[in-house]
Amino acid sequence: MLHRFKIGTMAATIVSDGPLLLHAPEQIFLGPGAAALGASLTTAGQQSDKIRVEQNCLLLETAGKKVLFDNGMGSEKLYGSDSGRLLDNLRAAGVAPSEIDAMVLTHAHSDHCWGTMGDDGVPNFPNAILYLSQAELDFWSSAAEERRMARSIAGFRKHILPLRDRIRLIHDEEEFLPGVHALATPGHTPGHMAFLFDGGWCLTGDVAFHDPLSYDFPEAESVYDTDRDLGVRTRLRLLDRLVAEHLSIVGYHHPWPGLGRLERTGRTFRFVPEHQRQHQANPADP
Repeated sequence: MLHRFKIGTMAATIVSDGPLLLHAPEQIFLGPGAAALGASLTTAGQQSDKIRVEQNCLLLETAGKKVLFDNGMGSEKLYGSDSGRLLDNLRAAGVAPSEIDAMVLTHAHSDHCWGTMGDDGVPNFPNAILYLSQAELDFWSSAAEERRMARSIAGFRKHILPLRDRIRLIHDEEEFLPGVHALATPGHTPGHMAFLFDGGWCLTGDVAFHDPLSYDFPEAESVYDTDRDLGVRTRLRLLDRLVAEHLSIVGYHHPWPGLGRLERTGRTFRFVPEHQRQHQANPADP
């Protein structure tokens, strides 16, 4: 699947790596309880027994360069058989993997970077510079062999460390590519980054990864966060900023294609998809 749009003056395309099927919501979002989580999902028209999310990879063209933000699961099928579509969908967009000049990672979890290497150990994007934060590189390079992180550590060693000579480290508030600014958003992982784009857009990564649960229950801790308390504080701070600055959102795991704006609803939030916002602005349109 492909969705073309504009971020400021930059050409942008959402390229799908396919959906993921995760655990039951109460096993992921801690605190609200199964009934409240299920009601939120049912109201949104989603199944309530398991969490289903998309992988909306952003392809951005800036200053003559093709830049890919996150790259999905690769060939691994840990969360269902429908992932791993990124390379085919890029080709459908008329872009060969060798044309990607830069890959930017929000963080190094499997569903964001396991498309870096092929099964043969050859880079899928042979000409791409790899951008990630110093804290993310340091964390996964030195992480202890804990059982709960063993798979992610092994994936980092397979997909990222072999490319150490082409890694460029990025820092909070740095404009590291024209029109692209890094924003440190730790908690989900120690070096998680969101990205701000000229033109009033933000790619939020996994700070608030699920619509509607991350917005209906923004203070719920996530089992996927390395530091759960920091993850909550970072999420609340970023959501407040998205509303205050009227920033448009690229939601990596949001329902396809993941584009929209955030509204405040008391102590919670509501994600309004871009197509719904456009219809509200032009109600006479079909």
